Amino acid sequence: MSATIDWDPQDALIFTCVVDEGSFTAAARSLDLPKSTVSRRVSRLEESLGVQLLRRTTRRLSLTDAGQAFHVKAAQAMEALSAAEFAATSLLSVPHGRLRVTLPVELGTRHFTAILAFHRAYPEVHLDLDLTNRYVNLVEEGYDVALRGGEAPEGSLTGRPLGPAEMFVVASPAYLKARGRPRRARDVAKHESILFPSWVQNSAWTLTGPKGTLRVPVRGRLTLNNLEAVRLAALEGFGLTLLPRAHCERDLESGALVRVLPSLSIQGSGLWIVYSRTRFMSAKVRAFLDFMQAELTK
Repeated sequence: MSATIDWDPQDALIFTCVVDEGSFTAAARSLDLPKSTVSRRVSRLEESLGVQLLRRTTRRLSLTDAGQAFHVKAAQAMEALSAAEFAATSLLSVPHGRLRVTLPVELGTRHFTAILAFHRAYPEVHLDLDLTNRYVNLVEEGYDVALRGGEAPEGSLTGRPLGPAEMFVVASPAYLKARGRPRRARDVAKHESILFPSWVQNSAWTLTGPKGTLRVPVRGRLTLNNLEAVRLAALEGFGLTLLPRAHCERDLESGALVRVLPSLSIQGSGLWIVYSRTRFMSAKVRAFLDFMQAELTK
């Protein structure tokens, strides 16, 4: 009769990462988990096994004899499981199963057509889409993929860039007719602006032009944390605002919005499709990455 495992294999994975990284802090960074969670999970593993695996001091970690033996076998088991997963998934020619994707509401609204096209192209994939503006921890919360604006992912996450996020100063024709068009960057301070908190630092926008980067003071009575709401407020004539090209391109083409100070813009860090670092990628995740990259970089 085989022995019953009464400890969580995920705890063993975390323990192995702590040993490989050399510290709880480095392991927490690699796994994209809080340090307290990593420490708690290792302690729980020790309690389940009934042995001490690590000696902890203020300066360093070291393995006990039991810890050394467990680490060797655990690392071998992780390698075997990875190989088994690859052997199983490589036999699947058609992506299938549940795919959990998270993205901010604005990006979901903007790219929903592309996501539906993926859903139509892969009928055996059960798409579980979570539109939320909170930061989602992919590893801890069990998500496969995220679409995010911002800097390149770090730690246990990696990603593919989907293009830069150039942003323009825009306003409606009605607003400009009533208040006049700014001719120079310093004129912006005389106008009402619709403010998106992430892009305002010390009451100013940082814009790039032919002569380099400059701070443009702004003031406004309307602050919104949703880009679609910012766009609608601009269309209604509430003031100048900053919008990514993707959020205002159609309005600029139709004339519903007008670009102000066209020599100035912000070269944002762009859009990323983010996923967990893994030796073997499942067919459903690879299919989603390839499909969305092709759709969003056309």
